[in-house]
Amino acid sequence: MKIANQPFWLRLLVAALILFVLATIATACQPAAPTAEPAAGETEEEAASPAEGERTLTAWGFVWTADWLDAIAPGFEAEHPGVKLKVERFEYDPYQDMVLTTLASGEGVPDVATLDPMWAGDLYRGGTVLALDKATTELNVDDFVPGGWNLYAWQGKQYGIPLDLDFNLLFYRNDVYGQAMESLGMTEFPNTTEDFIQLSEEVVEQTGKPAFIIYQSDYYAWYQSFLAPYGGNLINEAGTEYIYDSPEAVAALELYSDLANVHKVAKLWDWDTDGDPMVALSGGEVMGVMHGSWFATEIASGAPDMEGQWAITTVPFGEAGRPFHSATGGASLSIPTGAAEPELAWEFIKYSMTPENQAEYFKIVAGVPSLETSWDDPAFDEVNPYFGIPLGSQVAEWSLGAMPMQLPSLEVADLIGEAIYQATTGQASAKDALDEAVEMAPPLQ
Repeated sequence: MKIANQPFWLRLLVAALILFVLATIATACQPAAPTAEPAAGETEEEAASPAEGERTLTAWGFVWTADWLDAIAPGFEAEHPGVKLKVERFEYDPYQDMVLTTLASGEGVPDVATLDPMWAGDLYRGGTVLALDKATTELNVDDFVPGGWNLYAWQGKQYGIPLDLDFNLLFYRNDVYGQAMESLGMTEFPNTTEDFIQLSEEVVEQTGKPAFIIYQSDYYAWYQSFLAPYGGNLINEAGTEYIYDSPEAVAALELYSDLANVHKVAKLWDWDTDGDPMVALSGGEVMGVMHGSWFATEIASGAPDMEGQWAITTVPFGEAGRPFHSATGGASLSIPTGAAEPELAWEFIKYSMTPENQAEYFKIVAGVPSLETSWDDPAFDEVNPYFGIPLGSQVAEWSLGAMPMQLPSLEVADLIGEAIYQATTGQASAKDALDEAVEMAPPLQ
């Protein structure tokens, strides 16, 4: 998340105006849903028009998720003669805006939509996504990682079926950290705040470089890597009140700021002014960064000559014996309220949740599925040559220690991002910044 330096109220006003204009255009013009790319040997007209008597099920996906939908489509069509699965793909950023405005308008919606926890909460509370009443009777809930399944539940109802598990891990220079650990007499990588700060200080002492990156105003990273292991959350158990100004939340934000400003072991990275962090990571200017497991592919392609120098572990913040080391996000499949084929859409979601299809998701998307029964596929035990570990099975094991993120509105995400900015730049204390963010939060109901 990148936060501009304009006043926060001005950014909220501009965002509100943009959403209003987009919603007005969508309602007035009622645009047709974008067409999928035609298959090989097929014209655009043939791809857009179903055969006579054929039912079309439209699914929206972003980036690699759409590749997976394409891969499993033939099997679903074979099991459902006369049905054509039409997959439409989008880049992530424009997809987010389009889903929010299109589903809110109720016009031109797909039958199945891939959602992301950054903005799914708005859709659930807005009544634009169907509750999946058959989820707990026609799927085995125990087959899913609790953090993933519960991520898409709200007030006792299931609104999405989870795909992958996206929680922060620490990517670090194994050669550099290993030498620092040896100097300190550490025999294993630390898993508490105090010990990790000590190790990070040694890394800085030996290299003169930041031990790791934390991103300025990054609500997602703060929630996953600091708030969750410190025992905090966004919303109370009753789902009626925001609590991200709790003592645990304040301590988590104070640590976020202190790592850069007091301990001086972290580089507080601003994309707008610092550019692409991969340049610094591949150039040896910084020795670690926190990202989801998907970043393994990014760093391997961005720094191919550093194979064997990078390692991965769980986020080390919090006390020993903490119940969770992180909180998990991850994509889901949901059914919009205005779907033309809701029953058929549910049949497709069920079909997509077989172990075989979820293992295929892992092979194509590289995200570890929430469906535990898919982990028996040999692909999870394949050793990643860049890191030298069976990355799939390792991330799967780590996922059991990740709690589900709660789904706020995009406005809450921005409010927390602003609180992080205020605290890390010294414009407000962590408590005052979070208190203000809670006070400005929209109603939950």
